[in-house]
Amino acid sequence: MLSLSVVTPAGVVLQQQVDEVTVPGLLGEFGILPGHIALLAATRAGVVSYRSGSERGRIAIAPGFAEVDGKDGVVAMSQRATRASKIDRAAAESLLQDADARLAKADGKAGAAAPLPPAERAKAEADRAWAQAQLDALRS
Repeated sequence: MLSLSVVTPAGVVLQQQVDEVTVPGLLGEFGILPGHIALLAATRAGVVSYRSGSERGRIAIAPGFAEVDGKDGVVAMSQRATRASKIDRAAAESLLQDADARLAKADGKAGAAAPLPPAERAKAEADRAWAQAQLDALRS
């Protein structure tokens, strides 16, 4: 068994014994099973999925880090994380539409007179990735 913890600055989102975990790494998803070697990896916004017996779970996470301690402990650290069961689909869809509109404006596709400043563009990209991660977590 693995000891999985998903943590944010606001606190622990999940702490559970699981059989396997899949994490969204920067270069693609990677799986973790008991006995995995120690590692520290950067993660992208996406879905942490896990299985404990026949129970399956999904958690949307923002970018962060995942640590496997080499002793069957896994910690996913992120600025934001939400269990799929607590995601508000309408709010996530609204955030996605808003972020897409801001990015279209930044690209000059919405009749914008001037592109977005880099910080505002980065915020729109982060909002889009977070919204998409939430919607992906809702998919079975």
